[in-house]
Amino acid sequence: MTESISPRLITIENTLETNAQVLDASHWGADFSWEQLQMISHYFKPYAAAKGTAIYKEGELGSSMGIIVKGAIGIYKNNKLISTLRVGRTFGEMSVLDAQPRSATARAEKDTVFLSLDRDSMLILADKHPALAFKIVWNISRALSQRLRITSSQLADFLESNVV
Repeated sequence: MTESISPRLITIENTLETNAQVLDASHWGADFSWEQLQMISHYFKPYAAAKGTAIYKEGELGSSMGIIVKGAIGIYKNNKLISTLRVGRTFGEMSVLDAQPRSATARAEKDTVFLSLDRDSMLILADKHPALAFKIVWNISRALSQRLRITSSQLADFLESNVV
């Protein structure tokens, strides 16, 4: 299931070389050779979002993730800002894996440019280049694991401070 491109976003022209450079500058760059980055850049599409634009909305079905190229993305849960992500960070990864409703809203905190990878493109990549697709899934899993560790620590601190 491919999610339709929101009218809130602007598709921008970009070269595969530029996409590869952006991926190289993200936290993913260290895990891929330059040739691999050029290959996977075929599967990412660049978009722009004006400040205040909701890129993903909590509760909407989703099947794509983004890597921030320029600007910043605020992550909102129940309309409360829980995190601000900057250039090179990813967002929306869970939906590439499970195609479930979005767990939070991702909103452009500034004019923002990001690369998007949708589930269908990921499946095509997995069919054509399984080792590269595995590396992407590995990176997604690692990012989710790190976020879960932080959240668990924050929850433990919260529970400890609220013991009566």
